[in-house]
Amino acid sequence: MPVINKKYMIAAAAVVVLGAAAFGVAPRLMKDPETKKQIEEAKKQAAQEETASADESQESAEQGEELQADEAALKSDTSNVTETTDETDISSTGQQDSKADGKEKIATPPITGLAHAESYESLYEILHKWQSDSNNWNAADGARGIELYSSDAETDMVSESTADAVATEDSSAAMYPSDIDSGFTYDESQESTDHSTTNTQEENVDEADIVKTDGTYIYAMNSRGDIRIVDAVSMKLVSEISGDRNADYMEMYLNGDSLQVIRQQETYITYKGDINLSSSDSGDQETNAQNNSDSKANKNTDKDSETDNTDTNTVRASYSVPVTTVSIDTYDISDRENPKQTGTCQQDGTYLSSRRNGGNLYLFTSYSPDTTDGVDAKVKYIPRIDDEYIAYDHIYLPAAEETTDYTYDGKNYLVASSVSDENPDQITDSMAVVSGAETFYVSESNIYSAVSDWTASDTKPRTEIVRIGYEDGFFTEGSTGSVSGELNNSFSMDEYNGNLRLVTTTAGWNKDYSEYTRTNGLYILDADMKTIGKIENLADNEEIKSARFMGDTGYFVTYRNTDPLFSADLSDPTKPKIIGELKITGFSEYLHFYGENKLLGIGWETDPDTGSIEGLKCSMFDITDPSDVKEIDRIVLKNVSICDALSNYRAILASPDKNLFGFAYGLYKNSGTGDYYHTEEQYYYGLLSYSEEDGFVPGAYLNITQSGLFDDALTNTEYRTMRGIYISDTFYLVTENGISSYDMTDGYKLTDTLLWES
Repeated sequence: MPVINKKYMIAAAAVVVLGAAAFGVAPRLMKDPETKKQIEEAKKQAAQEETASADESQESAEQGEELQADEAALKSDTSNVTETTDETDISSTGQQDSKADGKEKIATPPITGLAHAESYESLYEILHKWQSDSNNWNAADGARGIELYSSDAETDMVSESTADAVATEDSSAAMYPSDIDSGFTYDESQESTDHSTTNTQEENVDEADIVKTDGTYIYAMNSRGDIRIVDAVSMKLVSEISGDRNADYMEMYLNGDSLQVIRQQETYITYKGDINLSSSDSGDQETNAQNNSDSKANKNTDKDSETDNTDTNTVRASYSVPVTTVSIDTYDISDRENPKQTGTCQQDGTYLSSRRNGGNLYLFTSYSPDTTDGVDAKVKYIPRIDDEYIAYDHIYLPAAEETTDYTYDGKNYLVASSVSDENPDQITDSMAVVSGAETFYVSESNIYSAVSDWTASDTKPRTEIVRIGYEDGFFTEGSTGSVSGELNNSFSMDEYNGNLRLVTTTAGWNKDYSEYTRTNGLYILDADMKTIGKIENLADNEEIKSARFMGDTGYFVTYRNTDPLFSADLSDPTKPKIIGELKITGFSEYLHFYGENKLLGIGWETDPDTGSIEGLKCSMFDITDPSDVKEIDRIVLKNVSICDALSNYRAILASPDKNLFGFAYGLYKNSGTGDYYHTEEQYYYGLLSYSEEDGFVPGAYLNITQSGLFDDALTNTEYRTMRGIYISDTFYLVTENGISSYDMTDGYKLTDTLLWES
């Protein structure tokens, strides 16, 4: 008897659900307990399928002919399902078990708490209602025309990958063999524990960057995507991974013997459909003139008629649609001399952010929908995960689950997916929310996406917030809410005991536009994103510059000409209260808890009368008594004009345990020519420590041009991609051009330099 492949049953289930969708049967929404149960079942299913796949490979020698015959029959039986996936709504429970490239598909239930689309058509109507007033998109607006068909040609819409996309995949496959073992054998004994790590906002939630170290090796990625692995002791280049010159490389993660690289690229996919060509596009000038003449005549003879004077022709066309995608490339680096790619996953959109937690990487992109080509052109308004459209019941609206009427206001999609360490070539879960995305904060169990929102009737902004729960690579449930004002950055948000605490600045005109005001507020929201406590009208005519939360206390800095550091008691989330206010000159743009009862502030010193910047300032605050915070020391670096670390906290080296912090900065100096306007910018890397007796102690101000890495002045890119790390008692300056090492026990003496080959 022939062996029945497990995939038959899954494909049969897909056919059943497909039939249900075709007859308008809506999928049942799972409530919280049931959702968790189904997620567990999905995990078991994935594990069982992996085991089954291994068993099938073992038995293939005995059953090869039977399996080939069975799979041929399966292909014949399910061919209609594959061909109609672009025409028929298929919920996530009806997704096929395997894709064209052989990747296994994990079926996951919709999350609870948020309203989801009932079908692609209903989603299209929601999006198109807002976009209908926009100009029609046509081939002249950027599409690359390939072939024109007569208007009575085939009526079905087809979405397919272009030859370019296929070529890219083929070249990648040729460069990295597909039979590489993805199992990692990370040995923690080889890793030095005395080394720096990427500066992150949330403990136990890792963030990507362009430089990483495990205490033995240094991993450096440049703007072209080339990744160098360097032995930290010998300062020798061990291996190099060359980047794709057609992609923009963002950042990477180091996880034991695994390296995950995030890149963004623009590709084209071929779309066939009806497009409207105006008469100027038709190429027939005489016909155009006649049409225009006829149109004018019609207007003259019947002025009350609404005759359109623009003649259009509808034609069938095949043209390339530009699509921006973001990919996660995973490499096995257990053999540091021979990195091997073990998987690639991708999703549509431009890169927003990412996080790692519990053996899973979570990727976030922004996708802009376009509905001007009609409901069948899904390629233009439905984001894809690994070349497959996200299931309609995994596309959510920023509204409660019971919402029946939602008005779209033009925001982009927030697209999210997860990839596990065990299966780097497969998306574990995916979803999208039509909510937009500006500011991200990710706790150990929730993803918060915030976006400023204005309406025509508003004179002041609000911040819309979407919360998405996650666990073990799966998205579980969600909620939405809003508060008055706008966030400064991600540090303006913090989760504690299931509640979200945040501070905002509200600025705008009054109702008659006679006065512009600015004020600040502190809000506490529960898991349903309902406000349960707040303090408003704080620090009039100032704005929030930085914030940090610890336990039951929140600290935030506002600024106009002086720097009030507020402390707030949040022990009762329904009754938050301000308990302290310290006024000093300047302001801190970044706050970092530095050992017990200490808070480090990095920002700018200013003139208290004029507000003009006088230099870069580091302040140390004693927060032993939150109601009586004291600035116990400060240091000001004069003439500093730029410090990228203040807008990119991952560029800050911060290690209270090592008693070391550092950052790159630039300052302008007169060139000595006598011309007041002729100045030159010099870049340094500052390293400092702090002691109770001496306060701030400068370790070194390293002149970058004397590092041996640059012949000329640094470019802006070279400055912004500079990172400082340490391993034991050696400090490393990692740049676009190479690495310099310094002996921290000998006054940061330059000991070695490794230059990259061009």
